[in-house]
Amino acid sequence: MLIETDYFVDDKNYVLKTVQAFNKHQLIGEWTTQILQAYNRQHNPMGLVDDFILELQEQISVGAELLDEAYDIVAAAYRFSHHDQIMQLDWNARSEMEQYTSDWKVIFKSWIIQLSIIPEIQRAVIKYATQGKSINSQFLKTGIRRAVLRYFKLRMRSKRLYRMSA
Repeated sequence: MLIETDYFVDDKNYVLKTVQAFNKHQLIGEWTTQILQAYNRQHNPMGLVDDFILELQEQISVGAELLDEAYDIVAAAYRFSHHDQIMQLDWNARSEMEQYTSDWKVIFKSWIIQLSIIPEIQRAVIKYATQGKSINSQFLKTGIRRAVLRYFKLRMRSKRLYRMSA
């Protein structure tokens, strides 16, 4: 269940990787729900329910398949920006796993609110959820990956993350 890929040189926080891997399925589900909510706010502000919206509500979980790699990149971006906190000591009577879990979930939920309104991510998930396996999912995954990397101002070369130079 551990996320195996080391996305950067100091990607050694195996406890955080385990927490992220353990919560992956649940958080991707929340991401698809957030994408549906963002879509409705942008394109259906009156909340009208037609056949398309009903189909989308039923099938939105299918779009989670596209977000698998994007979740790994978002998780790596978090580890990349918080890798200096590995040896941080907190005296709050919570285990390291509990602390990492709560911190990761709070940050992830705030990020997916922003990521869900990015057209390349939203459109890809909506399109895949409504049209299913009949479209090129690799093309959609690549677009999502690029949008996530652009959001975090990162570049990826052969599974390694780098900060984008200005």
